[in-house]
Amino acid sequence: MKRYQKFIKKGINEPLSKVPFHSKAPIKRLSMLSKKLIPKSSTHIAVHFVNSKKKIPEYSILHKHGYDEINLILSEKGKLTYEIQLDDEVYKVSSPSTVFIPKRVKHKARVISGKGIFVCIILK
Repeated sequence: MKRYQKFIKKGINEPLSKVPFHSKAPIKRLSMLSKKLIPKSSTHIAVHFVNSKKKIPEYSILHKHGYDEINLILSEKGKLTYEIQLDDEVYKVSSPSTVFIPKRVKHKARVISGKGIFVCIILK
């Protein structure tokens, strides 16, 4: 094995229902980086493929972490729009956008419309 080969991994298909504070939804989720994939990593990255043509129920509850989180809302054609709640403030956020969530800020996300990619990066 080459020296750095252990740091190159395929994403793992994981349902949202396996994620704390989340429930089942018709969104394909790939875990791209985690301690499970690369034990030395202190960062978690998940990619969500979203298409609101399918009815997407609310799938996350208001929660907080002891570490910072970054959400990227991306789409190639058209717009992907989310409702993002940070503590008691609610925002309508459309692609392309970045949402930085400081540690201990309660948050949740809800798909409003569109098709695209939602990336979650957790900086542990």
